[in-house]
Amino acid sequence: DGAKSGVAAGAEAEQLARAASQLEREAAVKSGEALVLANEQLLLEAEAKPAEDANRASGIEAAARQLAEARTALDKARAAAADAAQGSTYTPLGPRYPERSTGRRRALARWITSPANPLTARVAVNHIWLRHFHAPLVASVFDFGRNGAPPTHPELLDWLAVEFVESGWKMKPMHRLIVTSQAYQMASSPGPDPGNIAIDPENKLLWRMNVGRMESEAVRDSLLHAAGRLDAELGGQELENSQALTTRRRSLYYSCHPETDGKSQLGALFDAPDAMECYRRTRSIMPQQALALTNSELVHELGSELAGALWKSLSVDERSDPSAYVAAAFEEILSRGPTAVELELCVKFLSSQPEVSAPSTAEAAATRGRASLVRALLNHNDFITIR
Repeated sequence: DGAKSGVAAGAEAEQLARAASQLEREAAVKSGEALVLANEQLLLEAEAKPAEDANRASGIEAAARQLAEARTALDKARAAAADAAQGSTYTPLGPRYPERSTGRRRALARWITSPANPLTARVAVNHIWLRHFHAPLVASVFDFGRNGAPPTHPELLDWLAVEFVESGWKMKPMHRLIVTSQAYQMASSPGPDPGNIAIDPENKLLWRMNVGRMESEAVRDSLLHAAGRLDAELGGQELENSQALTTRRRSLYYSCHPETDGKSQLGALFDAPDAMECYRRTRSIMPQQALALTNSELVHELGSELAGALWKSLSVDERSDPSAYVAAAFEEILSRGPTAVELELCVKFLSSQPEVSAPSTAEAAATRGRASLVRALLNHNDFITIR
């Protein structure tokens, strides 16, 4: 087999096949002879039983029948061993596949991706739309049948499906088409006019961008990136989830499986992917998420490091003005400046640290205050919200 598949270099496949065939037929003869001897012994044991034994006759009959069958098989094995036509025929060690395919799998693939079958393209663009707009065009992404939900924009779904097929089933042009559209570039805020919210509170008409939430992997990576501790190394062995709070690799490299340890502690709180589902990520809001972003050791460690880095980035003059530190923290963590109310509250918080007499103690209290402010911003809704 190795010679036929090219594994055994320099071997004569035909010569080896003849040897394998001869040995296999000789082995069949030996096995047949052993089986005949075994059945002859069984027949002798059945005949040696007492005449008054009720099972003696049936035992002799069964042993004789088995012996006859064994002798017939032995005769066939001897005939096969002497047959020169079977010189290279032997039982392969592994399965043998036909050299030419039946074409059934190819026909199925062509039917699935046929322009006459729009279902595949519709499902694909619905998934792509979901990832960009945080809500699909068809809510039941797992069911496009009659039991599923109807599309909110059927004409848009069909048009995107046609564009996807005509582009050669390439996803990059579809991504480019969506992210350069006017609908994608709209703001997620409702604006000053309350009329749109009254008419369409669920944004089914896409009059604004949907507000989304970071996935669990992005939450952890964003924490590490904000503190400058994210390890951007590519590739490597899969990591255990028990190391997610102590190592700094990207969350992509941690294992995901349906068993109890298939999610990290932080990932389980922020709706980590379920290995048993591949349709749509669930999204939940619960108090444990806020507690994790406030009290966990990872957030305390990264918050202290980020607070120190922000303090060092300020000039000497800026360090005397608390509002400069607040503005730097907002821009670094939330990617925006503070509002007037937020600036006032944060400056008041930094200025309300307890007064102490010793300079070293005063500096330690100020450091703790800045770290507390950073942790509060890491727990801000805008930190885990995509707008």
